[in-house]
Amino acid sequence: MKSLRYNMLSMAVFAGIIFPGGVFAADVFEISGWIPYWRSEQGVENILPNLGTVTEVNPFMYGVREDGTLRAESSLEKPEWVRLKEEVQKQQVYFVPTILWSDADAIHATLSDSGNRAKHIAGIMAEVSQYGLDGIDIDYERKYASTRPYFSLFLKELNEALGTKMLQCTIEARTPLEDRYSSPESIPPDIEYANEYSDINRYCDRVRIMAYDQGRIDLTLNKKSAGPYIPVADTAWAEKVIRLALKDISADKMVLGIPTYGYEYNMVFNAETNGISYERVTSFNPAYAQELSEKLNKTPIRNSAGELFILYTTAELPENKGALSPARVRILSWGDAKTAQMKIDLAEKLGIRGVAVFKIDGEQDPGLWDVLKKAKENVSVSAESSYEALLSGADLMYGMRTERVRLLQMFLNKQGYAVASVGGGSAGNETVFFGPATRAALIRFQKAQGIQPAVGYFGPITRSAMKAL
Repeated sequence: MKSLRYNMLSMAVFAGIIFPGGVFAADVFEISGWIPYWRSEQGVENILPNLGTVTEVNPFMYGVREDGTLRAESSLEKPEWVRLKEEVQKQQVYFVPTILWSDADAIHATLSDSGNRAKHIAGIMAEVSQYGLDGIDIDYERKYASTRPYFSLFLKELNEALGTKMLQCTIEARTPLEDRYSSPESIPPDIEYANEYSDINRYCDRVRIMAYDQGRIDLTLNKKSAGPYIPVADTAWAEKVIRLALKDISADKMVLGIPTYGYEYNMVFNAETNGISYERVTSFNPAYAQELSEKLNKTPIRNSAGELFILYTTAELPENKGALSPARVRILSWGDAKTAQMKIDLAEKLGIRGVAVFKIDGEQDPGLWDVLKKAKENVSVSAESSYEALLSGADLMYGMRTERVRLLQMFLNKQGYAVASVGGGSAGNETVFFGPATRAALIRFQKAQGIQPAVGYFGPITRSAMKAL
């Protein structure tokens, strides 16, 4: 974003146009998804037919060595990534890979040293430049609180280096202290965090909250919830997390993470405390839970978190029939298309930028795409029904992404000034991106209407010409 704002402002002033407000509008609901490198072929194959549903794809593929140099877990030159990148460019979808780093010592050693930090940023920029990436997604987890100022400085410097490219920040969920601790007195007076939310808001174009892996961290919900309760992401908890983050992070940048997996636990009864503890056994995709349910002849039901779950003992497994070893009580809890819909509803209620799905690998609930498509269609219908907003709203210009751009493309296509003949921007396939094709079509319309200057800027003069038609 950054310097792009100034370039656009210069273009507008040069053309003798004054426009209000910011360059980037906030009325588009964004949908993105991480594609893991370990299932890149399946993930790409799964998302390609659904690219029209998403605004961004995130190859989950970079790691970092101890010395701060990037490690590509999968080459972007692999056929599936090349194919995906070609298709997203056609459909004007962002291609923003993710860097995951969770070595607290190495992160601190790299970011706290100006020389090492500069080398790390240079390595990131080399990848962005070599592969023509639209930006980068920073997912640095398990950092020390002492690393906080250096992480902020890193984001500042990376933001400057990226220029017009997008800087995403993916960060852990922060549970409100009153829910995390049993009483006000038990809250540590000197508690510190590893992320400075205000700085993240200042330097990042998008902030994605990983509102999952909740477990038992919310003591308030633990007490309120009936039955076994250890969810991946209760929507009630996710709302607390987002509302807390919104105190320091703009809703226009905020993105809610949606999990597509689940966890299996052993339930352990403690006779002394008359309580239950949970021991994680494994993580799984929905297909595993479905197969296990069929094997046990059990029907998954909704728990108080809204997730699907089943409860069984290991003695019920066919392979354990007649076994002498003690049986264990186990619980599975996982998200599906319905819980995804609940998260989308929450995002829309809170007025945040959108949602990000972790993960797209072909093993998520097959019904997920229908839910995501419905979310996009609802936004599109809403925008189309408020067509007057195109004529009365803020100006539109090159580089913007907003539903009003889709309306502009629809108008141009209908009037015979085709944005594109096929693919993104063509009739029935209008997009939210004001790119070269939209600008060229708008210039043709302006010239036909005798509008001067005909520079592809959608302002008061062009709106007046439209109203006169």
